[in-house]
Amino acid sequence: MSKRDDIISAAIRLAEQAPPGQASLSVRAVAKEAGIGASTLRHYFPTQADLHEAITRGSMDMAVKDFSITDSSRDPGERLFECCAQFLPNHEHREIQLELWLTMHISALGPERRAVTRRLLEYGHDFTYTCLHRWLEILAGEGHLDPAEVAPSATALFTMLDGLALHSIVTPERVTVDAALDHLRWLISKVLAPAPDPRR
Repeated sequence: MSKRDDIISAAIRLAEQAPPGQASLSVRAVAKEAGIGASTLRHYFPTQADLHEAITRGSMDMAVKDFSITDSSRDPGERLFECCAQFLPNHEHREIQLELWLTMHISALGPERRAVTRRLLEYGHDFTYTCLHRWLEILAGEGHLDPAEVAPSATALFTMLDGLALHSIVTPERVTVDAALDHLRWLISKVLAPAPDPRR
């Protein structure tokens, strides 16, 4: 692991240990956690905004899991659903997750948009699509969908996930957590080909 990665890991540890909304991510605190001097940290992250952007990206990378996507003994639809469901709000933190999603988009695209938030939004989109594409490629390699359908299927899944988040904000009584998961299952059933009959 590089020194830069060490710093990001230290900052993420601080954020995870602190009470919600009270993470101490000052340059001095992060440098101390990483076991380096503040000047060394500044070499890798000249501004606090650079540090926070790297932390957010690193958190995204660590938060999303592949679960059992490579376990061919399990149903492919269930494996893909388990992975994709990570991108939808859950019962426990639904309101907070949706508020963060909306705030990110307003800050990146609204009238007072900020360049750093735009970069983070773009990174999040690219990261999500890359994950979806990778998972679908694995399933295509097992024969569960045509390899030529991987890219459009990844786009369809991404579009649904993003759209469900928006609809969950606009019509929360209709697009509940359970309803969103049901929609995701439906699309996955359309994306994947039926499992081959072992009797044939």
